[in-house]
Amino acid sequence: MPELQWLRKLLTWNKRHIPDDLWQSCINRLSFLRRLSDDDLQRLKLLSEELLRTKTITGAGGLEVTDEMAVMIVAQAALVVLNLTTELYQDLPGIVVYPSAFVVKNQQRGAGGIVHESHEVLAGQAMSAGGSIVLSWEDVESNADFWSRRNVVIHEFAHKIDMERGHPNGCPPFLVGYHEGMKVDIWQRVFNAAFHDFNRRVHSFAHWQMHSAETGDASNDFLHHLHGQRPLPLDPYAAKSPAEFFAVASEVFFVAPAQLIADYPDVYRLLSRYYRQETIAH
Repeated sequence: MPELQWLRKLLTWNKRHIPDDLWQSCINRLSFLRRLSDDDLQRLKLLSEELLRTKTITGAGGLEVTDEMAVMIVAQAALVVLNLTTELYQDLPGIVVYPSAFVVKNQQRGAGGIVHESHEVLAGQAMSAGGSIVLSWEDVESNADFWSRRNVVIHEFAHKIDMERGHPNGCPPFLVGYHEGMKVDIWQRVFNAAFHDFNRRVHSFAHWQMHSAETGDASNDFLHHLHGQRPLPLDPYAAKSPAEFFAVASEVFFVAPAQLIADYPDVYRLLSRYYRQETIAH
């Protein structure tokens, strides 16, 4: 395909450069990159070219990955490690991209050794133990909008970092030369407190929704909820587990940090120290 000619060359030439016009188009589409200085953007471009050189990007489900798609994905992955190291992705062989949400089959062994199967529709998935990252292009594209406050690319690459020592638990590895002074016990205390508070808020909101649906009159409850609760700073999916809380918090840290710093300032500060970036003006 003609539109893939440059990408094929990029993966085979000794000199691998993203054309300036393509790079600028990517920056224009991803509004949260515009906060970066010229030096940061240049470093981001170099890291993006490194990821294109070292990681495969494969279309699935009939999707053909274009140059623009590939650059848009790796630019966001590079943002996560902009002031760290791509060695955090050393366990990642490549990225698989579906046209839209994809279905995965889960197996769980229950009582008596009976295996139960279920199916889940996902926008992204990070596989551990040397596995790839799988993305829905439809969700990658829609998350480019600032107002979505979601970012499936950052979410899955945060998971991949969290998997560096095996099963993700919401406490990523602290690196020598990058995270001096950061302590695991402080991280766990801050994130656990925020995770449990967020769970409480999500369950409270879900209870209000259920009550409103049953009574058919939400006016008084809704006003009480507005006065007693702030808007949720994260997608409710963050309440699923500490690992998901870390990944969703990482999304918001990079793309829409204002509510995060308002509700969970200690979480924002730890993420800022970990990623070594300030994503909001003070």
